[in-house]
Amino acid sequence: MRGESRPQSGAYPKWLIIFAYLIVYIIWGSTYLAIRFSVETIPPLLSGGIRFLAAGAILLCVRLLQTRDLPTARGWKLAFGASLLPFAVTYGLITTAEIVVPSSIAGLIAAIEPLWFCLIGWLFFDGRKPLLRHYAGIALGFAGICLLIAGDPNVELSFESKYTLWVLLLLLSTLTWVVGAFISANPRIHKDFLTASGMQMLCGGTVMMVSQYALSLFTGNYPQFHAFSMRSAIALGYLVIFGSLAAYSAFLWLMRVEPANRVATHAFVNPIVAVLLGWLLGGEALHKSTLLALPLVVVSVILMIWEKPGKNP
Repeated sequence: MRGESRPQSGAYPKWLIIFAYLIVYIIWGSTYLAIRFSVETIPPLLSGGIRFLAAGAILLCVRLLQTRDLPTARGWKLAFGASLLPFAVTYGLITTAEIVVPSSIAGLIAAIEPLWFCLIGWLFFDGRKPLLRHYAGIALGFAGICLLIAGDPNVELSFESKYTLWVLLLLLSTLTWVVGAFISANPRIHKDFLTASGMQMLCGGTVMMVSQYALSLFTGNYPQFHAFSMRSAIALGYLVIFGSLAAYSAFLWLMRVEPANRVATHAFVNPIVAVLLGWLLGGEALHKSTLLALPLVVVSVILMIWEKPGKNP
C-alpha cells in the first residue's frame, strides 16, 4: 500500500525465498488439475467454500495458539473486504469455469497476470515503473503459454456456445485476482501475515458458502453430499492443505517481501506444471508444443526477476 513500509527480501535467507517461490510455482500449478477433479461431483461454489473455510479455520487457530495475538474488529473488517476479490470473485469464477473450460486453458489465461501486476502495481500501489525487459518477458511468456495449446484439436472458441463466455470471465478473473492480491498484502489486517491469510480465507470461504446456498435456495437444486466421488473429495483435501494453507500463505508472504513483478512469474510457470500433471495424472495429451514453450517460459522468468548486481529490488 502507498505509504506503508514493507520488509526487504534481503532481511530473509535466500533459501527461504527460493523455497517460497517453489511452493507457489509447483503447488499452484497442480491446483488446476485438482480443481478440475473436485468440481466433477462437487458444486463449484461449495468446493471453494469448503476449501477456504477449512484452510482459514486451521491456519487461524494454529497461529492464534502460537501468538496469542487476537485480530481486531478493524482487522476483520479489512480482511473481509480484502477477501472478496481474490476468493469470492476470482475463485468463484475459476471453479465454475473449469466445469466447461479445460484446466490447461485456464492456466493459459492466467499468463496475462504479470501484465496486470506491472501496470496496476506501478499506477496504484507504489510499484516500480515497468522496464522494457519486463514487457519483453511478458511477451515471451505469453507466447510460450500460447504454444502449449496451439496443437490441441479440442481448443475452439465460438460465440455460439457458453465456452467463450467462460473464457471471457476467466480473463476478468485475472484482473480481480491481481487487484485482490495487492489489497490482501495490506499489513494493517494483522501484523502476522499468516494470521492475516487465515482471516481472509475464512471470510472468503464464508462468502462462497453463503453464495452456494443462496443459489441453491433460488434454484431448488441443493448439493447431494452422497454423490461426491472419492477423487473429488481427495482433490478438495489437497486444495485445502497444499493449495491454500501452503501455497497461498507463501504467496502472501512473497507479496510483502518481494517485488510484484517477480512474484507474478508464477503465472508463467503454473501452466507448465498444470499441463505436465494433466498428462501424467489426468490423461490429457502432451503436445510437442509443450517442448517448444518451455525455453520461452524459462527466458521470460529470467527477464522478469533479473536485477543488476548490487541493485536492490
